[in-house]
Amino acid sequence: MDSLPQSLPDYEQRLLTALAYFLGRDVDSQARACLCMYLRQAEPRIMAQVNYYAHRFSQATGQPTSGYELLDLLTQSPEVVSQALPDLGRVHAAEAADVFSDPRVDYPSP
Repeated sequence: MDSLPQSLPDYEQRLLTALAYFLGRDVDSQARACLCMYLRQAEPRIMAQVNYYAHRFSQATGQPTSGYELLDLLTQSPEVVSQALPDLGRVHAAEAADVFSDPRVDYPSP
């Protein structure tokens, strides 16, 4: 994670720095730990959404697809998912700035 603390909003960066200090970790390691903890806690909500879109993907392609198969497909070939579900929206428009997006990275379109 390159320069993660500088890319966070000020308050979140300060919270992360404090947490890293209290736990004796460097800030980048603490950021990874926080992200992993959040993802594990949100796993049921995230997988419910993945399962929903696996069902939609199955309907669009005629191929039975489980949530975990779609999770693999999203990781390995997201363009296949985008082709099968072209109307799948994003929270933020591609041209809109997002406080959590790194301006140095060109993110692929879904």
